[in-house]
Amino acid sequence: MASSNLNLLRKGKLKRKENSASFVIVERDRALINKALGGYLRGIKGPRILKRAMGYSVLTGGKRLRPLILVESARALKGDIKRALPFACAIEFIHNFSLVHDDLPAMDNDNLRRGKPTCHKKFGENIAILAGDALLNLAFGILAGLKLERARKAAALISGAIGACGMIGGQALDLKRGRKLSSRKIDSMKTAALMSVSSEVGALAAGARSEDAKRMREFGKNLGLAFQIADDIEDREADRRSLRKMRKEAMSFISRGKKCIEPLDEKADALRYIADSVSEKAGRDF
Repeated sequence: MASSNLNLLRKGKLKRKENSASFVIVERDRALINKALGGYLRGIKGPRILKRAMGYSVLTGGKRLRPLILVESARALKGDIKRALPFACAIEFIHNFSLVHDDLPAMDNDNLRRGKPTCHKKFGENIAILAGDALLNLAFGILAGLKLERARKAAALISGAIGACGMIGGQALDLKRGRKLSSRKIDSMKTAALMSVSSEVGALAAGARSEDAKRMREFGKNLGLAFQIADDIEDREADRRSLRKMRKEAMSFISRGKKCIEPLDEKADALRYIADSVSEKAGRDF
């Protein structure tokens, strides 16, 4: 979701909205997130090589989609954005932990990430494993350091979303069945699970009611499923008919997600903006 490609799809027509209020809000919040991430990484004490590997993995690019979903969910529910930032950074550190480990030779065996050498190619497999572990620990350390009941609940939600029944379990299933196109079951455990909990924790950080938290959870789940299909479209060579079917499915998830936040009216415009960028990623030229 590079800033030059953030577009809205309004009433079925693709329009540039880079001067819209939502664009300005999203870009401003992205900058806040990046600044906060850098602050946490600079505050780490430990071996220099480990800190370098952690910083390299987090700060060399990244769309910050998941922390943005969290922050904009909090905004939609009238939460304090600055108070939501620690939760957002925890989510982003966990996301990057998963990327570092997914890229390892024993997993997906990828040599490039965001156009640059993956962590294990840059620092070695052993340091990459430790860097991923350290990022995961940093995330939960941030939440524990808040000493808030909301943070405790957030830690429990996140732990469930990324554990054996969530992201890590989904990766296990993915490895077991080989490198075929991911099924929606695996998508729901991996990409959708982390985006869903990002949105739900945003509601939690805002002190929202349980019904609003549920609304955000469903929004994030549908957005995550659409995002993964869009990724599959980019990575897969397929005939026009198959691509049409995949795009239609992605748009259906986007539509369901938007319906979840309809009652929030203009307060959720930034979330709609993000959803529309995923629509563009999936493409409508079919």
